[in-house]
Amino acid sequence: MSRDGKLTLARRVAAVTLAALAALAAAFAIGGPFTLVVTAECLAVLALVVVLARTPGGVRERGVPRAAAWARGVWARLWRRRRPPAEVRSADFPAYSKISSDLGWASVSQWHYDHGIRPLFGRLLESVLAERHRVDLARDPARARELVGEDIWPLVDPSRPPSFDSKAPGADLRTLTRIVDRLEQL
Repeated sequence: MSRDGKLTLARRVAAVTLAALAALAAAFAIGGPFTLVVTAECLAVLALVVVLARTPGGVRERGVPRAAAWARGVWARLWRRRRPPAEVRSADFPAYSKISSDLGWASVSQWHYDHGIRPLFGRLLESVLAERHRVDLARDPARARELVGEDIWPLVDPSRPPSFDSKAPGADLRTLTRIVDRLEQL
């Protein structure tokens, strides 16, 4: 850089610095400390935009005016494109997929209900009775039956042997809903 170029640059820096200091002094004199802070933040943002504008942005596109290329570069730096959120697939949650499948098959036959969803209901019942009522399902099935209710107990009784009859109807959606509601109420 030549001596004249350095002198011109020094004058510009001095002028910008004096203008910024004058703006800060005027803001403090007119509005007090709050206005001083707001003005300082505005000057900082302006300085950031100037620095971003002076940063090389890579190869320029042909035929695009410099101002448009500059604006596009600033926009790209300030507002980075965000990736779209990852798609949630049921394969990512195998336990959810199994429960969903078991619920869908529960109404097909008694075999599907007894081998699919009834063991899950049994584990949930055991957990709920132990946590909320301090009842051990294996040691006190009579108390568990009393808490669950006579209408639901045969559907969740873990001591009942599973059915191998694939022709008998399973539990319909209304029955499954009653079981879940009762488990939630316990």
